[in-house]
Amino acid sequence: MHLIHLSIRDFRNIAHAELASAKGVNLFWGANAQGKTNLLEAIYYLITGRSFRTRQDRETLPWDSPSDTVAIIRGLVKRPESQYEIVVAMNRTQKNVSCNGKTLFSLGLLWGKMNAVLFTPGDLEIVQGSPGARRRFLDMEGCQMDHNYLYHLQRYAQILRQRNALLKSSMDDTDMAESLEVWDEEMASPAAEIYLFRRKFIKELAAAAGQIYNGIADSSESLDLGYESFLGKNETSANREVVEALFKEIMRRSRSEDMYRGNTNAGPHRDDFRITIGGQDARIYGSQGQQRSAMIALRLAEINLMKAYTGLTPILLLDDIVSELDEKRRLHFLSLLDPNLQTFITGTDADTLRGALPVEKTFQICNGRIL
Repeated sequence: MHLIHLSIRDFRNIAHAELASAKGVNLFWGANAQGKTNLLEAIYYLITGRSFRTRQDRETLPWDSPSDTVAIIRGLVKRPESQYEIVVAMNRTQKNVSCNGKTLFSLGLLWGKMNAVLFTPGDLEIVQGSPGARRRFLDMEGCQMDHNYLYHLQRYAQILRQRNALLKSSMDDTDMAESLEVWDEEMASPAAEIYLFRRKFIKELAAAAGQIYNGIADSSESLDLGYESFLGKNETSANREVVEALFKEIMRRSRSEDMYRGNTNAGPHRDDFRITIGGQDARIYGSQGQQRSAMIALRLAEINLMKAYTGLTPILLLDDIVSELDEKRRLHFLSLLDPNLQTFITGTDADTLRGALPVEKTFQICNGRIL
């Protein structure tokens, strides 16, 4: 699977750009703030229908553009058995995504046409940041790998919104408690499916990332991941019916608190996973070098799992990641990349990257233009 051709119009500082990409390593180089990351962001839009930098699509339009400006990102994607033309068109109020001329009314229909593993300097937030950052990591990768997970996640989120709206309503306590019981029955199935996928995925990710970390890190300390789910001490269960029953019991016990707070306080939307190095929480006790090594191991492991789950090799998007690493980690990281994967990498030092990677095509970026 690879991106054959990319066309961009009126996207951030890119007025117009077109490129035919190589199947292997593609290098975007130039000074800072010239538009290299914008190109990666455009490719990411083709894969997921959204940005990795903002939740507001309108922020990707040129700041000084007319109110009727439409940003258009067009990509031609080649898969072993098919070819897709994906188009993302956005103005300040709406977004349209199409595949081979047919509008996709849900972004879920786009996911899986292409898959990507994205490395950015902000990835450290997954190790250092809040549980929400780690849940987003799980969900972004899970949705690319398994459409059933995407479905259950969307279904759970829909019911959760309705349950929270009920909790904020003025309904009397008796009627509310009865209504909450109905919603909890509805939530139990997607909650169990989300739990079972995350449990399996985190276990597989821990095994793969732990092995990679051993080759990157300076010390003999091991990397491990631990799922911290809504089941708490009962999280060893892998039986769907048991998980559903435990979920309903947890929701029943938290019902009074939910009604008091006007919000749902238990469930997969509160899950987390712990990253440990040598048995210690990497978020609290890990050095900057250990945290960076852990993040690299997670992303590289993600590549292997995506291949295993989908049968397809993902596209790699590397945003100035090598500048964040010391020389030893940088060289080791680059040596672990598969040169047969289509890769788009940004950087300011073209010679260094060309010396470390088998770059097939180089694109110099200046002020939003490809020179």
